[in-house]
Parts: sequence; C-alpha cells; structure tokens
Amino acid sequence: MRNDTSRSEEGATGPVRTAVRTIGRVVGDLIAISLWVLFLTLAFLATGWPRWAFYALLLVGVGVYVAVTAAWLD
Repeated sequence: MRNDTSRSEEGATGPVRTAVRTIGRVVGDLIAISLWVLFLTLAFLATGWPRWAFYALLLVGVGVYVAVTAAWLD
C-alpha cells in the first residue's frame, strides 16, 4: 500500500517529467526535420533539379516522418 508521501512525490515529478519529455520530443523533431531540409537543399543545389520536386520531396519526407513517429507516442 502506498502512503501520502510517495503519492505527493510522484505528483511533483509527473508534470516535470512530462515537460522534459515533451521538450525532448520537440527538439528531436526539430533536429530530424532540419536535417531532412538540409539534405534536400544540398542535393537540389548540387544537381539543379526543379523546385517543385524539392517541395514535393520535402512534404513527402515530413509526412513519412510524422506517420512513423506518431506510433511512438504513449
């Protein structure tokens, strides 16, 4: 059986832990998307492919990333 002290300690770290996980998730998403944009930008600058293909691949890449990582949520 749990006592009030352990319940209050758990409640105090719950929101903090959630905030840290959320910030970590946002930072991870930002890094992943930024690396995808950087890769596409460098590839398209080096090859001279059309701009519409850049935006199409950008949207497809972000869509795939969201579809894959959405299942990782609790």
